[in-house]
Amino acid sequence: MKLSLSTLLRWLLSFGIALAFQDDLLKKCSQSGFCHRNRQYAKNIQESRNSHYSLDQGSLEFDTNNHTIQGFIIKSIKANQKDIKIPLPFTLDLFDGDKVRFRLDEHRSIKLGKAGINLQRYNETEHWAFDPDYIPIRQEVIAKSPTFWNKKDFTFTADRFTVTLSSQDFQINVKYDSADVLTVNSDNMLNFEHYRTLEENFENINEEEEPFNMFKDSFADSKSDSIPLGPESVALDFKFHGISNLYGIAEHADSLRLRDTSNIDPYRLYNVDVFQYKLNSTLPMYGSIPFVVGIKESLSIGLFWMNPSDTWIDIQYGHSDSSTHWMSESGIIDFIVIVQETPKLVTESYVNITGKPMLPLLSSVGYHQCRWNYNDEKDVLTVDSLMDKWQIPYDFLWLDLEYTDQKQYFTWKPDAFPNPTRMLSKLAFLGRNLVTLIDPHIKSNYHISEAIIAAKVYVRNALNKPFFGQCWPGESIWIDTFNPLASKLWSKFVQTFISTPSNLYIWNDMNEPSIFDGPETTAPKDLLHYNGFEERSVHNLYGLTVHQATYDSFVDMNPNKRPFVLTRSFFSGSQRTAATWTGDNVANWEYLQLSIPMVLSHNIVGMPATGADIAGFFGNPDDELLIRWYQAGIWYPFFRAHAHIDTRRREPFLLNERTRSVVTEFIRLRYQLLPTLYTAFHDSHSRGIPIMNPMIYEHPNVANFYDIDDQFYLGEQGILVKPVTSANTKSIPITFPSGVFYDLQNLEIAHFGTLETKTVSAPLEKLPAYIAGGHIITRKDQYRRSSRLMQNDPYTLVIAPTAYGTAKGRLYVDDGETFAYKQGKLLEVELEYNKNVIYGTVLHKDTSSFFNDISIEKIVIAHHPDGKVAETCTLELDDIRTNIEVIHEDHSHVIKNPGIQIGQDWKIIL
Repeated sequence: MKLSLSTLLRWLLSFGIALAFQDDLLKKCSQSGFCHRNRQYAKNIQESRNSHYSLDQGSLEFDTNNHTIQGFIIKSIKANQKDIKIPLPFTLDLFDGDKVRFRLDEHRSIKLGKAGINLQRYNETEHWAFDPDYIPIRQEVIAKSPTFWNKKDFTFTADRFTVTLSSQDFQINVKYDSADVLTVNSDNMLNFEHYRTLEENFENINEEEEPFNMFKDSFADSKSDSIPLGPESVALDFKFHGISNLYGIAEHADSLRLRDTSNIDPYRLYNVDVFQYKLNSTLPMYGSIPFVVGIKESLSIGLFWMNPSDTWIDIQYGHSDSSTHWMSESGIIDFIVIVQETPKLVTESYVNITGKPMLPLLSSVGYHQCRWNYNDEKDVLTVDSLMDKWQIPYDFLWLDLEYTDQKQYFTWKPDAFPNPTRMLSKLAFLGRNLVTLIDPHIKSNYHISEAIIAAKVYVRNALNKPFFGQCWPGESIWIDTFNPLASKLWSKFVQTFISTPSNLYIWNDMNEPSIFDGPETTAPKDLLHYNGFEERSVHNLYGLTVHQATYDSFVDMNPNKRPFVLTRSFFSGSQRTAATWTGDNVANWEYLQLSIPMVLSHNIVGMPATGADIAGFFGNPDDELLIRWYQAGIWYPFFRAHAHIDTRRREPFLLNERTRSVVTEFIRLRYQLLPTLYTAFHDSHSRGIPIMNPMIYEHPNVANFYDIDDQFYLGEQGILVKPVTSANTKSIPITFPSGVFYDLQNLEIAHFGTLETKTVSAPLEKLPAYIAGGHIITRKDQYRRSSRLMQNDPYTLVIAPTAYGTAKGRLYVDDGETFAYKQGKLLEVELEYNKNVIYGTVLHKDTSSFFNDISIEKIVIAHHPDGKVAETCTLELDDIRTNIEVIHEDHSHVIKNPGIQIGQDWKIIL
């Protein structure tokens, strides 16, 4: 049997032989038919200054019920002495006060072709990407007909928007508050490859177009692609006026600010399996979120390109403007423009469409210990007991592939895990959880795959037969979770495996899908899915359908228990039901450095529950790298250590005394800050804002922060972090915004004044982290073995005042496990410090909840420039006044055991 390079590399990996990813497994733009064609078309059309698309003025009409503009764009083709007109129907919506949506499709009279292929363009992305509960707020649109002096333009206004459709050279100009903010098709790069047969092709191409790979694929690993519908790519350009800083389009191992791609390959969104992925690269990765954010002072723009097919994006920066050129292999043109005053509001608005990030289990915000693989029940319970012996808190243990019986998912290896229920019960005793890997490829000739075949819910090949490919079990089939019946069947598999609601959860890996003998490490593009749509049209959605089915399985089994699902592949909307991570990284400094902008990028495109494998999946980190990676990793929203099967064991208790001590200290810091972290998660869940928050999101009007992606904030909690990401470092520069900043560990003032870059001390045991003046954070300082055991522990309040002696904070608490918070079973407290008076005000509480009665054991107030505190303070509680001693320390004032419960209103006068 002849093996492709991708298959050989994957099989070597399965034997524990770690090899770097080969870039030539993936197409370059010049090798991708539709990318090459559209890039060349863009170049040619700018040189020719032609325009082949115009607005059919007579077709415009209004849907008065939905306030929607409808009509046709005419594509003109002049070839072989023929003049062909292709009408392309469009709709234009203005809604929610800050959004414009445009859709451009193609009428095809025949729906189904041979072998059950759907001939219509895929237009069901919103079914998966949109929040099921999202209802757009329609706006009354006022139309202005062309004037005598200008017969080309049609203008529509709604609220703060003015949208102008140019007729002759089709363009859409968007104004916001009367200022130009975005022009669609500014450079006439619109290209809509309409349906035609090979025989008709020569008379359906304009002179600026190239026929490269329209009906075939010359790339070595995908030459068998039948391309049954011929060329059907769509492309469009967007000019951002006055904006020269663009961010987003996760997932890429690159800087937070997107680079100019004029002289390199475009960014590519195409979910593939890229082990040891290349850094500082525009190459595709495991997930795709086609959302970009442009930022300038006092205005930000979001662009959501709603297309799940293989997509390339060129970025070009001008003197004061910037342009993006989007090129997708198939589907329709469907995009949403969002305009807001700040980038954070843009992300919030985008997440309002695609769904709020899940509110996770509180335990999942703790520490996760994983490797490929823990060998058996004894190994699992030994790790569990040694974490306790060395007093290292944790909440989740993970089992990778080898726990299964012959790599058959939904099974346990009988000699290694003879009694999973017993093992799970022992973990549950101290509040611990277990996660097992379950992937969408199912081993052939196994009762699960036979059930999938019997139900006819498998992914099909181009001949409409079951598709078989190679993955971890060898020959496998893939379940087609686009099919509702497949999701129901998957739910039965999951529920039988879980058996009862418990502390067992699921990790969906390899769901790009990864196929060892597939082109570009993934699925052939002419595979068929539910309703006859090709893989090429829905590829980037597949991973979402898998983890959505897994999540729904848990909810169906126990509607009141929050699931935990980790997915490797994702799309817009994945944040509603899953966490993710940055995949198969490497234990070196460069991967640590890039993990920060990668996680930040995920956060601004609405996928906040993201982390990176600590301290590198491949390779063996030295002690310094281990320490620095844990110091950075405690700020990842998803905090997990993971390692390849071929690496040395490196659980924290195995490290040498000094390294273990420092690593343990920082894991414990994560647990101390769980109340603050969980509040940040709730903010993200309720509003869609980042958890790991870029500097530019908190200071959008400060140009100094546009390029900074190596320091960040924890949500809106005021904690500023600058991880050390280079070897042999004793000090690092950090850029402080204006204000007062206190050292997180000892509350010493680290900065007081205007914007400034300072060099701060950063010895190996030190993490440069600070609290911004004006914030109050909450901690739980007692050591416990897991988050569940911390539930009744008292709180510590840490107050970091501004120079004017003011600060605010908020605490969110619920049971951490169920959906009861949706019925109001929660506690929300506002904390305020104002001129030596501290207030605790309950915003919401459910009187039956246990967490109302948890005490505050300590209040710590940082010394601030204008603060003077007496020897005693007065507590006012339930109309009773009590004097309490104030302890003065080097950098803080401390009030111990004030006799306050967190669910009470109270006031302390200093």
